[in-house]
Amino acid sequence: MEGVRTYRLSERAITISWESKIDRDIHALVLETDRRICTRPFPGWIENVPAYHTLTVYYDPFVTGYDPSEFLEGVAARHTESGRFEVRHLRVPVMYDGPDLEVAAGKLGISIESLVSQHSSGIYHVYMLGFMPGFPYMGTLADELVLPRKAVPSPKVLAGSVAIAGHQTGIYPFDSPGGWYVIGHTSIPLFSEGKAFFEPGDEVEFYSITG
Repeated sequence: MEGVRTYRLSERAITISWESKIDRDIHALVLETDRRICTRPFPGWIENVPAYHTLTVYYDPFVTGYDPSEFLEGVAARHTESGRFEVRHLRVPVMYDGPDLEVAAGKLGISIESLVSQHSSGIYHVYMLGFMPGFPYMGTLADELVLPRKAVPSPKVLAGSVAIAGHQTGIYPFDSPGGWYVIGHTSIPLFSEGKAFFEPGDEVEFYSITG
């Protein structure tokens, strides 16, 4: 398939890469390839890690016994129509009381009410989990809500914080430093008993709640 390539990440990992951009159709191909490999794994396969436009495949080369690069590229090329798999639709309650809410609205040149209204009216696609276990990178934000990351990250962002940066929104599963603008929080536990609440491919809608 034109535009698909593989490259070795390590002696135990190969990355399949599509066009480098944030795009739901491309991500659908990532997830489709992920599920195809998971359904019919090759000898020595361990796990897949999907991201925006890549899928990294981890395996045990001593069990596999051959370089699976060509095989993986062939699997990626045999795509079907995007979006054929079932998608989870999740609604997440948010109390829009974040410490950066007023600052973010000021930098955007809009009212706090407008920021909350626009953020809670979108439907966001989970592209990947990363940064820490269970952290969902979701997009895309409306252009009116786009802010660069903070020049100086906050030393502590509380677990459950809902934040924005660039064309993305996300939720911090644990207390940690962070450079995104925190506009609210949710009580949903994002990572418990070794399992993340979100999965790549989920469609997420936020709705505003009050104390």
